Amino acid sequence: MQQKMPHPEPERLNRQRGGMFITFEGPDAAGKSTQARMLADVLHEAGYTVHLTREPGGTRLGEALRDLVKGLKTEDPLVPEAELLLFGASRAQLVRRVIEPRLKKGEIVICDRFSDSTTVYQGIVQNIDLSFIRQMHDFTNQSTEPDLTILLDVTVATSFERCEGRNIEQKTQADRFEAESSRFHENVRQGFLQLARQEPGRINIVDGDASPESIHAHIKELVSKHGLESIQ
Repeated sequence: MQQKMPHPEPERLNRQRGGMFITFEGPDAAGKSTQARMLADVLHEAGYTVHLTREPGGTRLGEALRDLVKGLKTEDPLVPEAELLLFGASRAQLVRRVIEPRLKKGEIVICDRFSDSTTVYQGIVQNIDLSFIRQMHDFTNQSTEPDLTILLDVTVATSFERCEGRNIEQKTQADRFEAESSRFHENVRQGFLQLARQEPGRINIVDGDASPESIHAHIKELVSKHGLESIQ
């Protein structure tokens, strides 16, 4: 049985900061980026100050590390431990320079992936000690945890089909994670579902195989229930 990863109480953090921190998680090509943009747009139209970012990324350091970690396919690939620490460095920079300052101003921050992805990919799937990962999260996040996490769940078959279509359309090659085996991606999916069972109050599962419009409507309902009632 995998070790449970406790999180601080989201409502308490939200009231202390005044802002709201929403993250999108899930397997590759689940629709996270699309739905994060759609949510940011509708919240902006409703009058909220919204900042959309991604992880790894969101800062100059983070974007450089993103290119390195996702694109490094050589005869001497990154070992999981090095990969873990690079993700931690990106997240620490993003939290200090972007997320926490905006939350303190009362803004809404929407992030495409956050620490749950590290817990799943490097911890549950690649078997790095979860207690160490929890300590790294405590160090890099400094108690900045999502108030609401949207987990877009799709089958591995759907993920592969979308990744292939996207790469053909954009004339790109699969990145290092997309190129992993179907077993790897199924373990990723099950890892996210495991976290959702452990934290049902924060992590909300949304069917990523539905139409973008249906998914968007479901997400707006979830966000409304967390206090942003004026969105339509």
